[in-house]
Amino acid sequence: MILSKACTATLAGSAMALVMGHAIAGESYCTYEGPDIITYKVADTFGSYDCEFYGEVDGVGGFAIASTSGNPGTEVHQWAASGDGTKSPVIAMNAYRLCNGRFEQVGLSWLKHSFCAVSEAMCNCQGTSCATLGIGCADTYWAGLNADAEAPRSEINATTGKYEYPFFQAPCGSNSVRGKLQIPFEDRNPSQNQDCLYFFEVQYVAADADPDWGADEYDHDNQFNNVSYRQVRFTSATNTSPIGDTVVMTPAIQAWADYSGATVAQVWTPELNGDIGLMHLGYKVTDNLDGTWNYQFNLHNQNSHRSGGSFSVPIAECVNVTNVEFRDLAYHSCELVESDDWQVDVTSDSVTWYCPENTNEWANALRWGSMYTFSFDADAPPNSGLATIGLWREGDEGAGDSIDAAIRGPLPDCEDCFGDLNGDGVINVNDVLILIAQWGGSGGDVNNDGTTDVNDLLDLLNVYDTAC
Repeated sequence: MILSKACTATLAGSAMALVMGHAIAGESYCTYEGPDIITYKVADTFGSYDCEFYGEVDGVGGFAIASTSGNPGTEVHQWAASGDGTKSPVIAMNAYRLCNGRFEQVGLSWLKHSFCAVSEAMCNCQGTSCATLGIGCADTYWAGLNADAEAPRSEINATTGKYEYPFFQAPCGSNSVRGKLQIPFEDRNPSQNQDCLYFFEVQYVAADADPDWGADEYDHDNQFNNVSYRQVRFTSATNTSPIGDTVVMTPAIQAWADYSGATVAQVWTPELNGDIGLMHLGYKVTDNLDGTWNYQFNLHNQNSHRSGGSFSVPIAECVNVTNVEFRDLAYHSCELVESDDWQVDVTSDSVTWYCPENTNEWANALRWGSMYTFSFDADAPPNSGLATIGLWREGDEGAGDSIDAAIRGPLPDCEDCFGDLNGDGVINVNDVLILIAQWGGSGGDVNNDGTTDVNDLLDLLNVYDTAC
């Protein structure tokens, strides 16, 4: 009930990924110039863990988690203007799973359309009316409030915070799953996901303020710190418990790096009217110990309205690629975004996934608040290269329709013979002796990871007694 809540108190061309000096993450709150809206707590209501399960339909469960926003800025932020629903932030819930080094998004929700900001303590809260979020103040939506999600993601411009209200689309289906954080049974059943780690993520998209209101977070480039996550465990297919506290102002994809050694980097996208959006590109390469390597890439779109339309990884012409995979997750509750998997082309110099029906307004582009996974096996170790992210919507003239970002890919020198350290055309005991003699250095670094160690020895043994 509303009453009970109130009573609780220019980039140009095909650019390289650009790292900029925006405020992205940190543990020092209330230090941001101007107004700001962040996710202060995930699955927490006044110090108690708060995640609710509402039921299951056709093997898909409906969940909701609590969220607390905060204003760590130096100015009040507009929250709700009387009679104008376009000035209220929207709240997204996501779920991710990490299994055997593989990180995937397994759930997403519709959006809670907020309505009133109360003045809860965060740091030296300067309370205001519910039409604004005061300086240093927080505002909690418990799981039951976030379960009533009515806003479709596809109608929100997360780069600018602008949207039309009332919304064109409305959620449909059983109340147990309608609009909620939907997670398939097989992705959350502990017996099918032993030793897997889970992460809940909440993202606030602050609405664009009235022109005569004054500054909002977009005027101060504070819109990039609105995502936070929390690790949880599934004790059963319907119950969860927390592991640790909220990791504030950090997207869940960072957990992939922290828990499994993946590399995650920011990718800045050129948007319309000179605006900038934020994606994250992560990658992890695993030696399969059979002469092949597994390459996994995750592309997370935090708030790029242009969205992702394709993803391309370069390969060398002498490389053989197998087991090409793609994972997304379907929009639901009658949101109009299509669910067709991205298609893939494997050529002599690249593996490229792309959105089908790319010109369709409701095509399955990589939209904000979601992450797609791309992977394959290749018979070559990793080397430095550049992946290309194709942007789905048009941008400003001259801004380019793609961005290059640094990765590690199967890019050996095809004129070299892998493992042939002495250049005699055969991989044999002489090459093993050279590798051992270079142990700890770089002279026997056959997998190009910067040092000669046991991984290089194992890789060389995989091709032992072969000729170039």
